[in-house]
Amino acid sequence: MKKVQFIFGIHNHQPVGNFDDVFHHACDHSYLPFLQVLEKFPEISMAFHFSGSLIEWLESNRTDVLDLFKKLVDRGNIEVLGGGYYEPILAMIPAADQVGQIQKMNTWAQDRMGYEVKGNWLTERVWEPHLAQSFNKAGIEYMVVDDFHFLTAGVDPNNLGGYYYTEQEGKVLSVFPISQKMRYAMPFEDPQVAIDILRSYATEDGENLVVMADDGEKFGIWPGTWDTVYGQKWLERFFALLDENSDWLSTTTFKQYHAGHAPRDLVYLPTSSYFEMSQWTLPTNLGREMDHLVHDLEDQGKGDQSRPYIKGGMWRNFFTKYPESNWMQKRVQFLSLELKQLESKGGIPDSLRDDLYRAQCNCAYWHGVFGGLYLPHLRHAIYEHLLKAEAAFLRAGGSLPGLADLDSDGVEEYRLRSDNVQLFISADNGHIREIDWLPAQFNVTNYVQRYAEHYHEKLSQANNDHQGGGSIHDIVLTKEAGLENKLFVDNYRRHGAIDHFFTSTQTQDAHYRGDLEENFSIQSSKVEQGEAGVDISIDGAVNAQPIHIKKIIQLNHNDLSVKVTLKNKSDGVINQLYGLEFNFGLLGGDSPDRYFILNDQRSGALNAQGDDSNIKSVALVNEWDNFKINVDFSQASQLWRSPIETISMSEAGFERVYQASALLPHWEINLNPGESFEIDLLLSINKFKN
Repeated sequence: MKKVQFIFGIHNHQPVGNFDDVFHHACDHSYLPFLQVLEKFPEISMAFHFSGSLIEWLESNRTDVLDLFKKLVDRGNIEVLGGGYYEPILAMIPAADQVGQIQKMNTWAQDRMGYEVKGNWLTERVWEPHLAQSFNKAGIEYMVVDDFHFLTAGVDPNNLGGYYYTEQEGKVLSVFPISQKMRYAMPFEDPQVAIDILRSYATEDGENLVVMADDGEKFGIWPGTWDTVYGQKWLERFFALLDENSDWLSTTTFKQYHAGHAPRDLVYLPTSSYFEMSQWTLPTNLGREMDHLVHDLEDQGKGDQSRPYIKGGMWRNFFTKYPESNWMQKRVQFLSLELKQLESKGGIPDSLRDDLYRAQCNCAYWHGVFGGLYLPHLRHAIYEHLLKAEAAFLRAGGSLPGLADLDSDGVEEYRLRSDNVQLFISADNGHIREIDWLPAQFNVTNYVQRYAEHYHEKLSQANNDHQGGGSIHDIVLTKEAGLENKLFVDNYRRHGAIDHFFTSTQTQDAHYRGDLEENFSIQSSKVEQGEAGVDISIDGAVNAQPIHIKKIIQLNHNDLSVKVTLKNKSDGVINQLYGLEFNFGLLGGDSPDRYFILNDQRSGALNAQGDDSNIKSVALVNEWDNFKINVDFSQASQLWRSPIETISMSEAGFERVYQASALLPHWEINLNPGESFEIDLLLSINKFKN
């Protein structure tokens, strides 16, 4: 009789900083019910991975899940897979952190589960060849990636029924391929479909292996799957079929199979991830073209045979696609590389290292089917733990440079830091890249601007009624109607202290939409260290008329002062509106505890649009985190307030996400040749007192 072996692997994860109700929902609709169904089938073997961010929450809130998990581990049903503890993309963090995160997970598994980890789940299956060394150094013998990795390396798809060796500088690692057919069938097709796929791989010697390892959330949390998996008992029926067919179909674990079988061959896998990721990481226009190409080939019946030859981008391209991701990742990486300072000063405190590791959690750095980078609370958690780690680093005797190219883009940034506020200013144009309110570990400039995404062309097809069935990649839903009318793209980088020159024909609505028509160009700029901050000198032109801009930015305790001087260097009159834009992201656009105060009067939620006259002061209040940002102007301004809201994909469909409130105070300037205009701004952040 022909036989086949099958490994069923589950990866359970919630990001650092996710909401408690999301964790509870995931426990009640996936993690716990899955384990309860498995408990009924003592003869079935599986492999499970829980991320460290989920483990920490479970230890504090839902030990029932971990207790049942340990019971099944002790019973012999489950192999515990390790990985980077806080679910980092290993390729994006320094080698020492790769090993440290893996070993932290190994230690937890040994201490809590009494289990010696030998194999790893690879976050988002993002593979780069040098990772073999870190796995080896951390005591890991094998890990799992997609069959796509092997196909792009030229491996015959008929020879994927086992595992392969790979190596880097003699450090050997075994790699198992995950079957895409099984990944797409489970649990979206009838359980018998998965059994039939497994039967197609059966051989006379019974040595062939098929692996299906994927997100646990697809078994109960993804749209429509709760009813399918538990209401219609998909999972229980699948396990029952495994038992019924055990004469030719045996379940096993990676550890068991690895110990009893030799590798098929040596392979060198190229830098890659799963197939869909290679599309998501491409620039928008190329991602759209790749999407069309793939669908055209599938319509021609050439999808499977063409897939090995279609290669999109690599995961690190997210850093070039989204500068906000690059800035965040490089900020974390910079601190990690500076920790060596502490080796001669008593060592690195465990709490510092854990906060640094938490700031490496992958979800907020990229975007695909799920909200990821577009979710402010996930980015906030990254910055919160980074700022905690920076504070601990300074307390331990470390020092941070005042000028460095933090984001590796060829432009240095000035770091100004007081006891309560930290900010970063670009050394090329004087734009403010980041402002941190240190008492709350809160980056108040944490936002993602509005980009064109390749999936936006599908917005017109979206609806808000999902009846179940189909892969998450094929579902086109929307959380609210009319989102196509909110789809805007910003045509400039929305930093802080951005100069704008425009005519009175421009409107607040144009600013809101991101298509403000301007008359200003920069010829040269210089940023230098000042007395208590930086001095910025810009030579430019307004309607081809030369103008000089001088800014003095100083930080003192809680106060950031910005003094601007405009001087007409032309022979004619310059008559324009001049504005200085700031953008603030305080997480809650329509939350009742976050709002504006204009001239000492409360004036609407942070996602409100406004065109307000005679404004001498504007404040943004965050009662939840107990602080207020106040901006005072030396001359009354016309103030435009524009919410920055992105339209992105999530597992539940298209959604509108509040990112920031853009403030554009502006003044009319009417300068004769040689005349100057001066305006002072005082930006203060303080604890909020109602």
